[in-house]
Amino acid sequence: MSKEMFTIDQGVRQGGPFSADLYKIYINPLLNILSTSGLGGRVGNINCCAPTCADDVALVSNNPLELQTMINIALDFSKREGYLLQPTKSVIIPVKTCRKFYEIEDGFWKLNGKNMPIVSNASHIGIQKSDKNSAESTVNENIKKARRAMYSLMGTGLHGENGLDSKTSIALIRTYILPILTYGLEILLPKGKILNNISIQYKKWIKQILSLNSNVADSAVYTLSGLLPIEAEIHVKAINLFGNISRANCDSIEWRIAERQLQIKSHNSCSWFIEVKELCLKYEINDLYAYLTNPLSKFQWKKLVKSKIHDYWILDPYIL
Repeated sequence: MSKEMFTIDQGVRQGGPFSADLYKIYINPLLNILSTSGLGGRVGNINCCAPTCADDVALVSNNPLELQTMINIALDFSKREGYLLQPTKSVIIPVKTCRKFYEIEDGFWKLNGKNMPIVSNASHIGIQKSDKNSAESTVNENIKKARRAMYSLMGTGLHGENGLDSKTSIALIRTYILPILTYGLEILLPKGKILNNISIQYKKWIKQILSLNSNVADSAVYTLSGLLPIEAEIHVKAINLFGNISRANCDSIEWRIAERQLQIKSHNSCSWFIEVKELCLKYEINDLYAYLTNPLSKFQWKKLVKSKIHDYWILDPYIL
């Protein structure tokens, strides 16, 4: 074996373990250009024009001309760096807000001389973005993906009667099905009918795996399985996400937005941080701003969240 360093010129396969990390080397200069351009969407005085994960970039603006300028910047950067933008995935989603909405004709936005399609629904980092209700679109897509995952595990015995024992089946659901079913919902926080739809599907699968009748009470289902309701699982992920933001660098966009929203916005706001604040009050996790300025460690925060949410759903028999 040689101790001398050597270079690897082979490259990385798309979708490989290092693909996302290495792509940041190429995409970070573009994000720096966009953030310093003064273009795009803002929350107060905080620029958040290009939410990005690896090569999945979303350009945000409330001005059509600004958006076209940002598209041109991204296109020019891709040509200089020698990679191609996928035309079928480069789409426009007009979102109507309570303030103002520009009526734009088809063909206004162009990418490399070709019209960009205007759609009502598209995927960004695996979360469905819609011009009307992103939560409903994402829940429907998650249910489809989770159902396919259930079918793929049937060969291992995950089919209830004459299959795996209950403990192993529940462990498989918790490990493989639940993350797919709740993916992205900690951001969208579905409510009402949308939350009820995913809850019904979740309980149906648990009953099938445990070979229970369809009319068994919900409290019995969760007691026998040891699982929390889907609403509680989403709340755990949402509050843990806030914990991640609280531990971020104070100069990060996420931390600055959290600080602003918690200080300025009222309880009637539709801000995600205010919704999480309401959830924390529900579970007796008070003074969220104090946790932002003096964050707990990852282990301490998860332990606090787990104990509070489990106490709320398990110790109170009237909730289930």
